[in-house]
Amino acid sequence: MAMESEFAPAERAPVEEVRRQHALLSSLPFVREFLDSIPNMAIVLNKERQIVFVNRAFHEFVGVEDAADLVGLRQGEALGRASVPYIGKRPGEATGCVRAALTEGGCGTTVFCQTCGAVQSILNSQKNNADDVQECRMVCGDAEDPLDLRVWSRPIEVEGETFTVFSLMDISDEKRRAALERIFFHDVLNTAGGLKGLSELLAETGQSEEEVRDLAGMLSESAEQLLEEISAQRLLLAAENGELRVSVEEVQSEETISRIIRQFHSVDCARGKELVANASAERFDFVSDPVLIRRVLINLTKNALEAVDAGGAVTLSCFADGDEVCFTVHNKVEMPAEVQRQLFMRSFSTKGGGRGLGTYSIKLISEKYLRGRVSFVSNDEHGTIFTVRYPKAIKGSA
Repeated sequence: MAMESEFAPAERAPVEEVRRQHALLSSLPFVREFLDSIPNMAIVLNKERQIVFVNRAFHEFVGVEDAADLVGLRQGEALGRASVPYIGKRPGEATGCVRAALTEGGCGTTVFCQTCGAVQSILNSQKNNADDVQECRMVCGDAEDPLDLRVWSRPIEVEGETFTVFSLMDISDEKRRAALERIFFHDVLNTAGGLKGLSELLAETGQSEEEVRDLAGMLSESAEQLLEEISAQRLLLAAENGELRVSVEEVQSEETISRIIRQFHSVDCARGKELVANASAERFDFVSDPVLIRRVLINLTKNALEAVDAGGAVTLSCFADGDEVCFTVHNKVEMPAEVQRQLFMRSFSTKGGGRGLGTYSIKLISEKYLRGRVSFVSNDEHGTIFTVRYPKAIKGSA
């Protein structure tokens, strides 16, 4: 009986068949030498998307004792494995990609695989008998390290049998740099534009002393926001490199939310929209890093504001729950299912290429440095609610 799948076919070739295919390719003159000379990672797949041959670059990337250990495993199952002591078995025995063990069928058969560029590239190449290039975001290993990959699939025929040459390049650094640069320039230009507008208003004649004071206050806050945007990029780089230091002090919940709301008074994504604190928001003190807390809430708030149309509203709230403190950001827009499945993946963005990092940085900073948790609910009834939970007190190092 065929196994169920949410995307690609789940069936596998028997181990004996995979071994035969491996032996067939191994017997060809210069095949290993040729593939080993390629600097990119390369593997050969059978029609069931199982690995039957790998080159040295892929072998070194995976770090297994023997490349033959990879025979019979699918591409997502092999990535990130330190050792794979079995051949041709099912997905529960190999969990390099964290999604691969979610279903009996394994890699390519989960609902998350519907948006995976790797399996899409392979399927397109097999279906069209043509080359196919895609980009893929993958989370691998127990540490759930994110990978950004560019993948190529090309069909080849060997003694009347069709295989797929599947090549991978790690472009994590390239994607991260592009996203950081684009976000940096976008946010800094946004804030600088607000500063310019406020300074022009301040320079106008006929303003009362009270109006001048108000404008001067907003100008000062916008300048502070500009500095925070610049610092935020340095912060994210430090967080990814494991160099971020947590500096704790007492934080006041209502003041934190009020400051976030004030910070968006002249930001483009907030124009024509309502950003308010929930009337039931609780006042409490806790011990954490106020800069990191604000950075998380700013990213959540910005995402929520960008999701709603003009006239829409975003509501911030906070409450204490036992030994934890919680902040929520809510709008009335339901996220599409394909977006929900890719949230928190580095480089994923609904705003076009080169953005991303927003929800990824929220999860990274919250869970790795602030000892917290991030979750969300998004449906037609409630809209979208992001919740971050932190301990009432954390130590000053990470």
